[in-house]
Amino acid sequence: MKKIEKAAGFMKEHSELFQCPICKDSFDQVDGNSLSCINGHLFDISKKGTLYFLLKGTKNEYDKNMLSSRFNIATAGLFHPLLDELYTSIAEKQTGHTLDVGCGEGSQLDYLTTLGLEGKKIGFDISKDAIQLAATHFSSAFWCVADLAQSPFASAQYDTILNIFSPSNYKEFDRLLKEGGQVIKVVPEKDYLIELRKLFYRDQEEKQTYSNDVVIAKFKEHFPKLEIKRVKYSFELTPALFNDLMKMTPLSWGASIDSKEYALTHPLKRVTIDVCVLIGQK
Repeated sequence: MKKIEKAAGFMKEHSELFQCPICKDSFDQVDGNSLSCINGHLFDISKKGTLYFLLKGTKNEYDKNMLSSRFNIATAGLFHPLLDELYTSIAEKQTGHTLDVGCGEGSQLDYLTTLGLEGKKIGFDISKDAIQLAATHFSSAFWCVADLAQSPFASAQYDTILNIFSPSNYKEFDRLLKEGGQVIKVVPEKDYLIELRKLFYRDQEEKQTYSNDVVIAKFKEHFPKLEIKRVKYSFELTPALFNDLMKMTPLSWGASIDSKEYALTHPLKRVTIDVCVLIGQK
């Protein structure tokens, strides 16, 4: 009940951050665990204190096992050096409104909170399982299930949009951002998880390489006021963390069963994190 009450209180106090995904009008009433817009469209707050804004069911590759593995390795510190650098790039750390797009199981936004990120923080993902996991472990943000294509977020309300290893909708980002607000997007660089790629695709050299040139060019089209930072480091793996890495990365989706079995018998002791941080200003 406390989580429902906390979520209801957040919606009452900060309803200006949201819009109805059906009619795009504002929310004007919170009654118990129900939220309604001025046209009467109704959304219920879950027992975990989350809101489900999807208008239809969706399929995604992120099942509970994958998300649990991602949670394990993320909280063990896989992305901490990256997030340390990303934190320094956030302009409005104390009073700004932050929206984490495709937040997954919530560990990254929570870690940024431990570094000192304040203000109002909302994390959302299209995966209900991911948001349930986030709400179970973290109380540092407001968590909801949502889709950028049918956005429940209000225009010109956000100082920072985080877009970490997740799809983009630049037209939507522009709508959501305040004037002078920023998008911080993280994309893989050429050596990202290179050791694992070589394990999975040891006989397919073309799959051992990666280029983000197209992604960066697309970002620059929409945010010409662009700063680029490269972050590269090595992360040590225990056998358990290697198994988690195997389960959580989309790299495994295209690998053959034989390649996965080979990787399990040749576990990595460390892996490279190599990413590009794109910082665009509206």
